[in-house]
Amino acid sequence: MSTRLAALGDSTSCGEGVGLRVPARLTWPARLAAAASAELLALAVPGARLRDVRAGQLPRAVASGADVLTLLVGLNDVSRGGFDADRFTVDLLATVAELRGTGALVLVGRLPEPPLLRPLPAGLRTVVRSRTAAVNAAVDACAGGRVLVMDLPALAGLRQQWAWDVDRVHPNAAGHGLIAQAAAVVLRESGCRVADVAPMPPPPTPGRQQEARWLLRHGMPWLTRHLPQVVLPATAAVARSGRLCR
Repeated sequence: MSTRLAALGDSTSCGEGVGLRVPARLTWPARLAAAASAELLALAVPGARLRDVRAGQLPRAVASGADVLTLLVGLNDVSRGGFDADRFTVDLLATVAELRGTGALVLVGRLPEPPLLRPLPAGLRTVVRSRTAAVNAAVDACAGGRVLVMDLPALAGLRQQWAWDVDRVHPNAAGHGLIAQAAAVVLRESGCRVADVAPMPPPPTPGRQQEARWLLRHGMPWLTRHLPQVVLPATAAVARSGRLCR
């Protein structure tokens, strides 16, 4: 197996959300690296979109000499304004091509739909689903050769609330464990020597007071800052599609 694993992406890989943090050693890239007896180069940063990965993380990954490169990105592209499915696909294909050009094994993840665990207006939910499907179609287009795909929507555990933190958008430590297990299976099937990743017990479900506290301290301030980027463009997109009430 490899001696170095570099992880690119956003908060889903680095474990840092808005007012949330998973210990670095419990993030899915760290647990995967441990199972593979590999050194981890953690490049993922919270809030990163694909364009940020290309500009800031990709050059470091290419120069790292890593044997395995993981990429899980798209959550911030889906949840912010200015999303363009065609542009995302072109950028993702180009990013993965550069990673593949290093000779490393590349593992790209398909996005689950964690926002659907929290009630959303029907129109906004339609937009989230549509954008997530576009991201996953772009990921599928990258597959082949030494580019492997990790199908997170297929993980039953990630469809359960216990795998997600209080915001229901970022995986908790148990959710990170599920992702690490899935990544280990994909790598083993490709011929890599990776040990099993032990599951973590689900944490207690956040109560209403804990959810309200997070929403007041972190959720509402974030939404206030990003409301014009998230809700207004999404609503306009739904209106143009004629599916506002579906």
